[in-house]
Amino acid sequence: MGKSRKGFTLLLASLLLAGLLSGCGGKSQGDEAGSNNSNNGSGDQPTKATLVLYGEQSKRMADFAKNEFHDKVLQAINVDVSIQYLPWTEYATGKTELMLSSGEKFATYTDTAFMAKSVAKGYYADLTEAAEKYAGDLKKNTGGDEAFDIWKVNGKQYALPFGNKPNAGENYVIIAREDLLQEVGMTDLKTVEDVEQFYKLAKQKYPDMIGSGRGWSLNIFNGSINSNINIYQPYSFIMTDGNKPEDPTVYSFYESDEYKQMADIARRWNKEGLIPSYALSNPAQADSSFFAGKALFGMGASYRVFEYMDAIRKANPNAVFKNYYLGDPAKKPLMSRGTYSTAFAVGANVKGAELEGYVKLINLLQSSQEWTDFILYGVEGKDYNLTADGQIEFINQDTLFDTWLPDNIHFTRFRDYITEEQISTYQNWNEGSILQKDIGFSFNMEPVKTEYAQMQAVEQEYIQPISQGFKDYDSNIDTALKKLGDAGLEKFIAEYQKQFSEFISSKKATN
Repeated sequence: MGKSRKGFTLLLASLLLAGLLSGCGGKSQGDEAGSNNSNNGSGDQPTKATLVLYGEQSKRMADFAKNEFHDKVLQAINVDVSIQYLPWTEYATGKTELMLSSGEKFATYTDTAFMAKSVAKGYYADLTEAAEKYAGDLKKNTGGDEAFDIWKVNGKQYALPFGNKPNAGENYVIIAREDLLQEVGMTDLKTVEDVEQFYKLAKQKYPDMIGSGRGWSLNIFNGSINSNINIYQPYSFIMTDGNKPEDPTVYSFYESDEYKQMADIARRWNKEGLIPSYALSNPAQADSSFFAGKALFGMGASYRVFEYMDAIRKANPNAVFKNYYLGDPAKKPLMSRGTYSTAFAVGANVKGAELEGYVKLINLLQSSQEWTDFILYGVEGKDYNLTADGQIEFINQDTLFDTWLPDNIHFTRFRDYITEEQISTYQNWNEGSILQKDIGFSFNMEPVKTEYAQMQAVEQEYIQPISQGFKDYDSNIDTALKKLGDAGLEKFIAEYQKQFSEFISSKKATN
């Protein structure tokens, strides 16, 4: 991918949303518009499609969706598309599930857990045949058969992956200010002690700096503690060993020695100041410091290097970020959910030519650089200009499609300060990683939903202060575990173990 195609990285809007998703050869759907398009003489009536997106729709997006986007899609594949927005609180629940259960016709994001649940309830259309005919560009650009297989249930395709970004080890690595690391004379962060030394040296030069400033997860210590378990947590209360894909054993995380070791490190970091005093009571203040260039590290992910550099260079033009794993990845490999950003599923009532239209639409939006630029940046000359060296100069500042959505290593534009080494690291990030062992598994929460809600309340009050080092483990864990037990921890773990064992057994039987 030439540097001229790497002019721009992810927009700040995508960062703020986050903290939350086989080549066939031939021409793309956009190139084959004439075969389907009534405007080109076929005489066919366009099929209808509704995309449900989440978040807040900008003023320009409302106009763009109704006009330029609608018209360009209609011209390309003869699909009459409209876009509807829901709040993120409705994702995979609430109004989304109500719309699916009532048979409304639309496509929207899904994840593997919600897909399994929705397929079991008959909410999703079977996309297998339509995908074989019309999703060639999508398969080629999102990771081939391996990416598509993640979204199958009993051999049938119920969702289509969208995006292609290496994501191994999200929130298992720390992302650190590489420019400051070098400034204090350090070259690497391999251990917990390295991070502590970095903080000590940086504070001597910049007393107003904080340590952890963007998110918090004890999993950053996974590679540092004395344990052979490669901790994977499908829910915060439980863990399983990611290094043993056929082992269904589920462990109680907060009752484990692994948790004790992690909590002890967190307590030390809190006392030494690496965790700010307001991290628990006011996490927004820690985020604010981070984006102002006043924090040394946060929870990392491969793509956050570009997101954070783009955001923080507005306050500090020299900021550089790099991801570090505290431990030996050969012993505890980073775990990946695949390479997708998200996936699109289609309501079960959509059938025939209309269903094919939905698949053509999803395929179209990941078919080329042109279409990726279009949905991200809009109309050239109206929303942006493209410089001779491939950089984006914005005219419109409103967000169109959220930039995380089509994030794809084939089409990403990077700013000119991003180095070839950083790009190569990102593109090859998943090498050596392993897949999460629960891909395709959906836990039915119904039998323990009351217990889960009670446990979450206990976790917030009694566990989080330990996990962030505000209270020491030894003096407080017994009370916290007693509260969790009273809330139903044992019942929750037993139910999860039962369902997960059945899932692992079924995988073994089909392999």
